[in-house]
Amino acid sequence: MSGDGVIDEIKRRLDIAEVVGDYLQLKRAGTSLRACCPFHDEKTPSFFVNPERQIYHCFGCGEGGDIFEFVQKMEGLEFPDALRLLAGKAGVKLQPGRGDDGQRSERRRLLEANALAAKLYHRLLLDDERAAAARQYVERRALSADTVESFMLGYSPDSWDATSKFLMSRGFSESELFRAGLSVKSDRGTGHYDRFRGRMMFPIRDVHGEVIGFTARVLPGADGRDPDGPKYVNTPQTLVYDKSRALYGINLAKQHIRREGLAVVVEGNMDVISSHQAGVENVVASSGTALTSEQLDLFRRFTDRLVLSFDADSAGESAAKRGIDMAIGAGFSVRMLRLPPDAGKDPDDCVRRDVELWKHAIAEAEPYMSWYLNLASERTDFSSAESKRRAAGELLQEIAKMPNQVEQSHWISELARMFSTPEAMLFEQLRRLGRPSPARGQTQPSAAASTTVTPPARKERTDICVEYLLGLALVWSSLSQTVVEGLADGELPAGLTELYSNYREFYTSTRSDGEKAPIFRSWLASRDKSAMARQAAVLELQAEQEFGELPPEGLREETGKLIGEFKSLQISHRRQELVRAMSAAERNGDLEKIKEIQRELGEMTV
Repeated sequence: MSGDGVIDEIKRRLDIAEVVGDYLQLKRAGTSLRACCPFHDEKTPSFFVNPERQIYHCFGCGEGGDIFEFVQKMEGLEFPDALRLLAGKAGVKLQPGRGDDGQRSERRRLLEANALAAKLYHRLLLDDERAAAARQYVERRALSADTVESFMLGYSPDSWDATSKFLMSRGFSESELFRAGLSVKSDRGTGHYDRFRGRMMFPIRDVHGEVIGFTARVLPGADGRDPDGPKYVNTPQTLVYDKSRALYGINLAKQHIRREGLAVVVEGNMDVISSHQAGVENVVASSGTALTSEQLDLFRRFTDRLVLSFDADSAGESAAKRGIDMAIGAGFSVRMLRLPPDAGKDPDDCVRRDVELWKHAIAEAEPYMSWYLNLASERTDFSSAESKRRAAGELLQEIAKMPNQVEQSHWISELARMFSTPEAMLFEQLRRLGRPSPARGQTQPSAAASTTVTPPARKERTDICVEYLLGLALVWSSLSQTVVEGLADGELPAGLTELYSNYREFYTSTRSDGEKAPIFRSWLASRDKSAMARQAAVLELQAEQEFGELPPEGLREETGKLIGEFKSLQISHRRQELVRAMSAAERNGDLEKIKEIQRELGEMTV
């Protein structure tokens, strides 16, 4: 298959709405879908996806294109990497070297090394006699074969270099394995050894399912022989793995999060695995860290509602508070999950004891401010004025961060009841606090959104009229004659002249009216990669959004108004040109020119 053939086949197999839907919450808007643009900061959605034409376009910042351009922009990829990613999603096999000019990118090589290591670890867990302790761990956790397969759990051999030797036999260099985080440089100064040895392996995958790293849990033997050895060993920061951007289980949970409209965030990998196995699949793990702005950007593709379930110890509480600050500052709705006393120490325990307890705990998760109030209630000495003052001050700090005054008022009332204090006094203290600076609890814009975007140049009203009219004619062929005739004698904006000229040529051909629009569409489709085809698709999308809900008579009326406005603007612009020309002619004493201009001005009607 040729290069263009591969691209066309990928486009044929993939729906842009599904591809974009992996990143954004799309909502139906007529024949299109819309969302807030990921490429610039906005509150009113101006980003549209048209499944019929397989394009996206933002009318706020002007970004637009097809699935390849969208993925390149969102992921920060060059075209070859976007091609590979979408080919994998579409199930299209690429020719060797296709998309990378004969050389694989380093990023791709590291991902391939991780993927092959994950397959090795998984096969060893299933079949190798050395993995007996790992299989016992799986049995103790009551994990099914399907779960082991879905999460691709594995076992790393208890050897200094078995993994490295295997991967190097498959063509990977020692340097590549080190850069992938699979090996460690020897303290002796030469050579490397395997990072993961004799451990239960949990592959970490990105939102697309690519293996980007590993968490390795200690088992008897290897590192487990050392009582001081770490319980977990993780992939270090690499070109493909950044802990602040990773969410364990997101590749399996993303569709469930979108469907439920809610993401449950836990700390441990086993919390995620047990929950998914029990049928609660909108659960991911933050890998023991507080939420980061990058993770919140990832969540935003699927939901703006989070339930946090962190450990009840001081580290978990600290992570929860930082996560609340980040999420609230980023505009998320946040609730806190408290496990019932008989549910065990973590979600994994809870699920294995009774999944209904876990489901109930999620359903009954409390607003984050209730969680703060309950913590304060448990820890405040209400007989001590100092203790009450300190607790009230801390809670007021949290209330001050709320952007909504109705919410603030609600929690001030709760605080007044809790401390037996007049609301007016608390409101006065809140007023003194003022709004916190953005640095407290607010995330920075995402990588895509923070990119400097130059907004489209301000358009003249004449240009807007012509764009609307061409869009109307392209979408509703019954308006073609009116539009073609209405624009026939006008001076069109340079950027629209070619499209109009070609459209007029098709319209004035001898074909019947019923054939004209389909044939013009086919002609444009044959120029799929041309600027004109893209321009026409955007104009159609714009017209559908602006006029799509009007009945036929309403469309005709709007078309007439736009033509009238266009002609009026043309006359007005021409009059201004003539007035300027008159001034120049008068300065030059050009009587003949003055008479000519006066004659044209006299013939004008507006």
